[in-house]
Amino acid sequence: MESVDVSAYQKIAGGGRYADLLVGKGTEVNAGSKVSLQWVLRRSNGYYVDGSIKMLSAQSGAVRVSDNFDEKDSFVFTVGDGAAMPGVNEGIKGMRQGGKRRLVLPVKQAYTLPIDRSPGPLPDGYGPRRQIERELQRQDPYNYFYLEVEATRVR
Repeated sequence: MESVDVSAYQKIAGGGRYADLLVGKGTEVNAGSKVSLQWVLRRSNGYYVDGSIKMLSAQSGAVRVSDNFDEKDSFVFTVGDGAAMPGVNEGIKGMRQGGKRRLVLPVKQAYTLPIDRSPGPLPDGYGPRRQIERELQRQDPYNYFYLEVEATRVR
């Protein structure tokens, strides 16, 4: 996980912070935009939990993924429709297509219990979901998640 200067982080409405890792050049994300996100989720200690195929491939450098990547592994939602976590919904506003952003989300802006009914992006596997549940059950008000996202398509 690359280091980002603390002064680069800006507040997200409702709680949390974000910092741009790469500013995109495409369409800007606004309320009502349909967005395709690639993502990587980490716990507050930086421990990897889960992520989408393209972001994982780009992180490791092991696999080259074309710009025409199939969206089936993306988290696709409309900003404001309730399908995304509150922190993601607010944290991606103002991003541009092709941009990458790190979101630091307090637990209250991230997942909810039961995890199967939580807004996304939500890992598929039992192990990653169990890690999220354990973090939520701790009820630590200072606990947070890192979520690195890339807006691969905005319409």
